Amino acid sequence: MKISKVAVLGAAAALSVGIAGCNSDEKSSSATTSVASTSVAASSPASIDYTSLLIKPSDIDAGWTLKTTKPEQAGITGIFGNSEATEKISTSITVRENSETAAAAVAAAKDAMSQKAGGAAFSPVDVGVGGGVLNAPGGTTVVAFGEGRAFAILEFNSKNGERVPAEVAIEIAKKQDAAIKAGVK
Repeated sequence: MKISKVAVLGAAAALSVGIAGCNSDEKSSSATTSVASTSVAASSPASIDYTSLLIKPSDIDAGWTLKTTKPEQAGITGIFGNSEATEKISTSITVRENSETAAAAVAAAKDAMSQKAGGAAFSPVDVGVGGGVLNAPGGTTVVAFGEGRAFAILEFNSKNGERVPAEVAIEIAKKQDAAIKAGVK
């Protein structure tokens, strides 16, 4: 079973935007956002290159490469593959206005993915803030977590339907968390 990140990220973004709109301390649209030593106006998030927030292929294992990247609204999606083309890891990172909206987006994304996976529940893990791992039907393993103003969703898939062990997924997610900590200021 493949979980649609577009639907999950859309639900999480809508929730976090709604929460941000309720915040009486909300900054004006001229506030600046600083990511990976780049400052730009918050009204133009598409102009920020978030590629540096992604883990490096060597953080996964030898023989892995970054196949594609896709800029997202206030974020990035990277797809990594192994040399045999039998395994894939999709990593989506979104940077929000503040840590509260990022935490709310993680919760919303986990709820949406759980529903999409037939009610399967995330198990708490020690990755970032609100981290959880989900072993979805069809051999998909998902790790979701927040870190400061960002949240990340890592999806692990294999062509033969063999599930990535949760311990392996969690170790890779911890490396992704470290990259976000280093890049999002």
